[in-house]
Amino acid sequence: MRRWLPLILILAIAAFLRFYNLSGYIQFLGDQGRDVLIVKRMIVEHKWTLLGPNASVGGFFTGPIYYYFMLPFLWAFNLDPVGPAYLSALIGLATVVLIYYFCKHFFNERVALVASFLAAISPKIVDISRFSWNPNPVPFFSLLAVLFLYVSAIQRKKIFTVLCGVMLGVLFQLHYINTIFVAISGISLLLLFPWREWIEQIFLIVLGFIIGDSLFLVFEIRHGFPNFKSMW
Repeated sequence: MRRWLPLILILAIAAFLRFYNLSGYIQFLGDQGRDVLIVKRMIVEHKWTLLGPNASVGGFFTGPIYYYFMLPFLWAFNLDPVGPAYLSALIGLATVVLIYYFCKHFFNERVALVASFLAAISPKIVDISRFSWNPNPVPFFSLLAVLFLYVSAIQRKKIFTVLCGVMLGVLFQLHYINTIFVAISGISLLLLFPWREWIEQIFLIVLGFIIGDSLFLVFEIRHGFPNFKSMW
């Protein structure tokens, strides 16, 4: 128990900073209002969507995955907009845990404690954990993508390569700037795996990406890929 006490204290601090008086200080601007209205229609009117928020530039849309992340929280809180903010707070807390695990695995216990503590108290990281917005979960899913690819290379379990691709599909739906992780994962794959496995591993990542991005891909296929063309 004493061994885990520092991490427990860090998580307690992180939880307090993320959950304390969340409803009293929630940020609720235009993007949050738009998202809540769309998810409310999904819950009340059963108007499901395959299209996400409008991108800030370029005249195209992102994927709808974040709406589906929001849905159970908005429903559980009886359509109160604070529900999706609790989703962000939970993901923020999980990100602190993931940073601890990541740094402990690649460095050591001391580095893991310092990194997770800094993440727990960082004003900007705390801020993005206290309101709902589709780019806010990016640190969590990007870390998962890197870890899954690394575990796949170490344990030689193909399912983890597929899961890395799924995380990339989710990241692509959260924000288009996350396409940078496709390049990062591709370079990492070339460095982690022997060249004889490159084609197979690329296929597995693409398969996972299709799964993770499936909601958005269905819309694009049905409508002639309008957002892919605009993004290009």
